[in-house]
Amino acid sequence: MKQIKNLNVKRLIKPLVWCFFLFVFSNSLYAQKMSARLNAYGHINFESVFSDTTYSNFKLGEQELFINGKFNDNFSFLGEITLNYSGHGNYRLNIERLRLKYNYFQNHSLILGKFHTPVNYWNDVYFHARLFFPTIDRPLMFSKWIPVHTFGMRLQGQNIGKNNFGYDFLIGSGMGSEDIYNVFDETSLTAAIHWKPIDEIRYGFSYYVTSMKDASNMAAHSHGDDEHQMNTYSGALDFHMLNASFAYYGEKWEFLNEFSFNRTNTDTLGTSNNVSNYIYLGRRFLEKNVAFTGFDILYSGEKDLHTYPYDRMKFILGYKYEYSENLNLKAQVEYYTNVFDDHSHISSGRKFEFKIQMSYGL
Repeated sequence: MKQIKNLNVKRLIKPLVWCFFLFVFSNSLYAQKMSARLNAYGHINFESVFSDTTYSNFKLGEQELFINGKFNDNFSFLGEITLNYSGHGNYRLNIERLRLKYNYFQNHSLILGKFHTPVNYWNDVYFHARLFFPTIDRPLMFSKWIPVHTFGMRLQGQNIGKNNFGYDFLIGSGMGSEDIYNVFDETSLTAAIHWKPIDEIRYGFSYYVTSMKDASNMAAHSHGDDEHQMNTYSGALDFHMLNASFAYYGEKWEFLNEFSFNRTNTDTLGTSNNVSNYIYLGRRFLEKNVAFTGFDILYSGEKDLHTYPYDRMKFILGYKYEYSENLNLKAQVEYYTNVFDDHSHISSGRKFEFKIQMSYGL
């Protein structure tokens, strides 16, 4: 009886409704003999941390259902739902993406729903399945200011012309919400372009802007793998962000650079300029093996009230073995340096981490 009383019924209603909707929808697709595909993905982690406090643990990572359905030549549907450990033996269902796409002319489409904000290569190409990640973790910028999700409307073009030009223009929810778009409350605008002169290379640029009435609510970029710092500043904040990406994935060499610059402005402290850059370099050998290294840096200025002053560098050295296209094993060593001010709840210093991840897909 005590467990029943402590159960938060309201928190269960939303995930159950969405699960029911996806179940009914997927069954209707098969029943009507429409083109549909259902996949499952997941991963399991082991990590050892060596810093002021040393510990090791196994973690059950995101477990995911991914459905991709096509009604006809013009309309398609995509749904992505994850199951995450939330502490004390409890798990939480998240609707990561739920979108309806209308291909109105050749490679030009209108998309409605919740989707990944196409601000950089990582967020536009990789979804939540770690099977496809080049490393175990996302870049540091994802834990601080990258808006992972947006709910709204999106105009998209793909593979246009001989250079495979693409564009995305979207209007939707701000950083304070990723499931509800309050049209007259908080709005974000995103403009992104990319092109692929050859299959192995992609260049991309984006601009993102939003005005937050309450900067303490940062729901749209809470999917970083680094420690996520809660924001205690609840005032208004203007946010402008520029991103540039370069990706090369050849037969032997792999390279990815993600650059992000943003400017925040508040009535309290004024303007702050913040920057982050992520570099990944991998070398494939013996067909199924990839040795890789990486460097990740993030800096936010002293006047920033969005993430607060933050200065961290991360060095990565790792190895990936691909048992098959649906199963791989990654192992990596990470070394962190960081400097925090008194606003932070995380102690300053240095940290080593050793991680192993088994990721899979069906």
